[in-house]
Amino acid sequence: MPYSMEVKRDWMRIKELSARAGVSRYTIHYYLKEGLLPPPLKTGRTMSLYSEAHLECLRFIRKLREEQGMPIAALRQEVRLHFGELWRTSGQSIARLDVSDRRMGLRGKHQRQRIIERALDLFSEKGYHHTHVSHITDSLRISKATFYLYFKNKHELFVAVFDYLIQVLTRTEEKIADETDVARRMHERACAYFASYKRYHRVFDIIRAESIGHEGKPELSIQAIYRKIIDPVAKDIEKARQEGLMTDIQVDSELASYMVVGSLDFICYRLLMDDKYSLDEVLGKFGYFGKSQSRATSNGRSIHSDSGNAG
Repeated sequence: MPYSMEVKRDWMRIKELSARAGVSRYTIHYYLKEGLLPPPLKTGRTMSLYSEAHLECLRFIRKLREEQGMPIAALRQEVRLHFGELWRTSGQSIARLDVSDRRMGLRGKHQRQRIIERALDLFSEKGYHHTHVSHITDSLRISKATFYLYFKNKHELFVAVFDYLIQVLTRTEEKIADETDVARRMHERACAYFASYKRYHRVFDIIRAESIGHEGKPELSIQAIYRKIIDPVAKDIEKARQEGLMTDIQVDSELASYMVVGSLDFICYRLLMDDKYSLDEVLGKFGYFGKSQSRATSNGRSIHSDSGNAG
C-alpha cells in the first residue's frame, strides 16, 4: 500500500531517528546516499532534521531485508513504490510540508511571531549582516532546530520581518478608517510613522539597501512599504484639494504625497539627532499635519497656506 502524506510526523535529529529505527547513523547516511530515504530538512551545513516519514521508510527497509534479504537495487524499487510521493516533491519542500501543521496551531503561530519580533529588535540593534541565527535563538532560549521549523534561513526570516512591518503600517490606516477630518488623519499618520521610524529606522535602511539590484523580487521591496504610506496620503491630499484645502499645491496628488512623506522622513531623522525639537512642535509648523481642519482653516486659508505662515 502506498505511503500516505497524511501520516502525522514530528521532527527529530539523526540520533533519535537512529534509536527509534534501530539502525546506525552510518546506515542512515548510506541509505540517503543510495536514494532509499527522502532528503532530510537541512538546517545547517552539518545538521539535518528527519520526520516520521524517514522512520517509516527505515522500518519498511529493515523488514524487507530481514524477511526477504532483498538487495539494495530491489529495495530502492520497493521503497519508491511505497513512498514515491516523498520523491515527487523537491527535497526542501518535502520536509517543510510537515511544518505547516505546526505553523497553523496557536502555539506554533505564537512561536513564529516571537522569532519575528525578536529578529526585528536584533536587526535594528545589530544590523542584518551582524545578526546571526544563534543571536536570535539564544535570546529566545530556543534551539536552532526550532528556528528552522519556521524559517528556511535568515533571509526568509527577514522577508517575514518585512511583512510584519507592512502589517504595522496597515494598522494605522485601520485605526483612522472612521476619521473624516483629513488633517487629523494626517496627524495620526505622522505620529504613527515617527513611532515606527524611531524603533525600526535601521531596518528600513536595511530594506532600502537589500532592495537595490533586486527590483524583480517583490517579496522584499522598499517600494512596498512606501506604497502603504503614499497611497492613502495621496487619496487624502486629493480629497483635501476637492474640499478647497491645499489649493496652492501645483503638482498632482501622488507627487504631493511623496513631498509630504519625504519631508516627514527627514523630520523624523532630525528629531532623533537630539532633543532640540519635539514632534508636536514640528508638526505644528506644517498645516497638513494639524490636528483638525477647523483649526487649520480658521481664517479661510487652506491647510497648506496656513503652514506656510506658521512660525
